Amino acid sequence: MKYFEINDVENNKIKMSRIILGGIPFGTILDERQSFKMMDKYAEAEGNTFDTARVYCDWLENGHSASERTIGQWLRSRNCRKDIVLATKGGYPAVTGESRLSRQELAGDLDESLRTLQTDYVDIFLLHRDDINVPVDEVMDTLHMLVRQGKTRAVGVSNWTCARIKEANEYADKNNRPRLVISQIQWSLAECFPHNFNDLTMVCMNPEEYRQYLELGLPVMAYSSQANGLYSKADAELELIPAKLQKFLTLENINRFNNLQKLCQKKGYSKTAVALNYVMDNRLSGSAIIGCTNMEQLEDCLKAADITLSLEELDSLV
Repeated sequence: MKYFEINDVENNKIKMSRIILGGIPFGTILDERQSFKMMDKYAEAEGNTFDTARVYCDWLENGHSASERTIGQWLRSRNCRKDIVLATKGGYPAVTGESRLSRQELAGDLDESLRTLQTDYVDIFLLHRDDINVPVDEVMDTLHMLVRQGKTRAVGVSNWTCARIKEANEYADKNNRPRLVISQIQWSLAECFPHNFNDLTMVCMNPEEYRQYLELGLPVMAYSSQANGLYSKADAELELIPAKLQKFLTLENINRFNNLQKLCQKKGYSKTAVALNYVMDNRLSGSAIIGCTNMEQLEDCLKAADITLSLEELDSLV
């Protein structure tokens, strides 16, 4: 397994696996037995980082709190809380679209997450969405309160731009507040845009964001790190890609697919492994959140931990 480190608020190291197990399927798409089997397999492969959120999977029948609840039950049954880096997210907008970044809402989300996860702290608490109309000082003061209460070891954000992250950390530095130490956005070998996912509140990696991340030196947790399986679901021909993924087939992504094919044939690697390593071996410190609904997918993703791509090989993909 590949790892990287971030610092918690007390400047202690948090060692995280670069392949991060995404929790969306747990307790819904996968029942408890299937979820436990997948988490066991991931842990056996020396993966140590789980990603979930307060809203996973509210959009499914009987899905409310299912992801956090199932992860919490697994942690308790395996008695391994201290061995796992647990990241959850709060502050997802209301159904009406109104932002939820107030102190009461964020504190309430984290408290509910802790109860559901059956733990008294998370390793990383991330804000699920941004609202640029909310001043960063209000948000950072709230995160400072949650850190002082011992409810999270580190703080980060999801779907924030680098500009907002920089503004927030400048405020933190001037006012003795904990810095944002990690960011979660959409990033993959495939070039993606928010409209591809029908969600304009998302932030996708683009050349300008990438440049700023390198400047900031901020690690990225990449969600949809396989662009919903765009490349891995095509065995040999782009025509085999499911209709729902055809919207990703820009000229740029077709070129990247052809480059991916060439490198995989040359190295003997799977498309999944190479696509994940595009994030994990990048100049920018990246980790790939994987979302698997069966053991075969998980095993394919875990193969990425056994290979390393050179920067020259990475550059050949794009």
